[in-house]
Amino acid sequence: MCQHARVYLAPDPAPDDVLAPMPGVAWLADVERDPVGAMESFLLGWYPAPDPADDDGCWETGGGEPAEADAFAPGALPRALAALYRVARLRPAVHGFHDPLAGRPQRAAGPLGDRLVFAGTDEGTWDWSVPWPPEAAGGADPPVWLTFSPHRPDPEVVVEHEPLSRFLLQYVLFEAQHAAPYQAWTRVMPTTRLAPLRDVLRPLPLSPFLPMFTAERLFVAPGLLVQISADDEEAVFSAGTLHREALAPLGELPFPWTRFDG
Repeated sequence: MCQHARVYLAPDPAPDDVLAPMPGVAWLADVERDPVGAMESFLLGWYPAPDPADDDGCWETGGGEPAEADAFAPGALPRALAALYRVARLRPAVHGFHDPLAGRPQRAAGPLGDRLVFAGTDEGTWDWSVPWPPEAAGGADPPVWLTFSPHRPDPEVVVEHEPLSRFLLQYVLFEAQHAAPYQAWTRVMPTTRLAPLRDVLRPLPLSPFLPMFTAERLFVAPGLLVQISADDEEAVFSAGTLHREALAPLGELPFPWTRFDG
C-alpha cells in the first residue's frame, strides 16, 4: 500500500470571514445518474463566487498546439469537459489546483493516437487527456488517458478506470481537498481504526483515484472532503475543508495525526 505516495503542501488557512456557508452534500445523490451535474453542483457549492472586482479575465495558460478556434463552441467538447470549463469561468479557483486544469485544452500526439490534454502536473510528470476528436472513442463520454513523461519519445499511457464524466468528478474532489486551507493528515495506522468513520462519512460510488499511486477512496461529509488509502491491514487518512469547525469531530478519534488544523 502507498508505494508511490505523493507529497502535497496545503495552503495556509484563510480567514473564516471570507468563506461561503458550509457546503452540503446533496449533489451526492446525482453521482450515479448524472456525474456531470454532481460535479457542477459540488464546485458551485464548495467555492464562493469571486468578487467581480478581482476578475482580470486572464484564464488562458499553457503551451503546445491550441485546440481549434471552435473547440469551445457548444457541442465541440465532450459534455463533461465543457461543463468543467464552464464552471471554472464562474469559479476561477478551479484553475488553482495542484494538478492544474489547463487554461485551454491543448492538442497533442500520443502512443494511442491524437489527444486533447486538459490537466496535468506543473512539472510535466504526467498529464490527462481524451482522444481527439472525441468521436474516435465514443464521443459523448470518452475514456481518459493518463500519460507519464508525455514529452519523452516513449511515454507510458494508462487508461483511467472511469470514463470522463466520472473521472472529472474524482479529479475535482481530489484536488479541492488538497487545495483546502484546513487539513488533517495521519501517519500509517491500523485499518481497524477507521471503523468510527462509517457513521460519519458517505462514500463516493467511484473506483479508487490514482490506483497506480495511493489508490484513494473518496468520501464526503457536510463541509468535508476525505481520502482514505487502505488495505486489509494499514490505512492513511486525510481530510480537507474550507471551515475549521468541520474538522472538530475528527479530533476525538484515536488517529496518529501529522497535521490537524481543527
